[in-house]
Amino acid sequence: MIFEDVLRDLLVSFNLVDTRVFLMRAPQAPAAKAVPPYLVFLHVGPEPMHAHSGPLDVLRREYQFAFFDTSQSRALGLSDALRARLDGLRGSFEGVNFGGVFYRAQTSAYEDDTRLFQSITTYLFQYRIPEPLPAVSLRQQQRQSLRKEPRI
Repeated sequence: MIFEDVLRDLLVSFNLVDTRVFLMRAPQAPAAKAVPPYLVFLHVGPEPMHAHSGPLDVLRREYQFAFFDTSQSRALGLSDALRARLDGLRGSFEGVNFGGVFYRAQTSAYEDDTRLFQSITTYLFQYRIPEPLPAVSLRQQQRQSLRKEPRI
């Protein structure tokens, strides 16, 4: 499991676009999940933190979030709703300790090919993973256990 799995679960828990939250790119049409509005997020850059003795266990990474929708107003509103939930976030979620999430910038765009508006924001994440994340996500473990249960 990677940090982005935890981040996706956090974003889905906000219930802004149901489960239509994608890492790096959305499914290409025709795809049932690629129905707007949807959210695409990606890691834009690390900011490694080091002491003289080596790397620190606090990670700093910048992420970009882009809402895609046919309505410019709704895309902007979704970005505002995400900002209300993410900016200043602290605490633990699925084994990751968030030291802080900080709003950085916002812009917008329009895709002629898809006729979708984009509202794009970036955030700086400071977090610590106290123990290694399991190689298999919790969601995958749940799916596997459901498959093993006998059906009546």
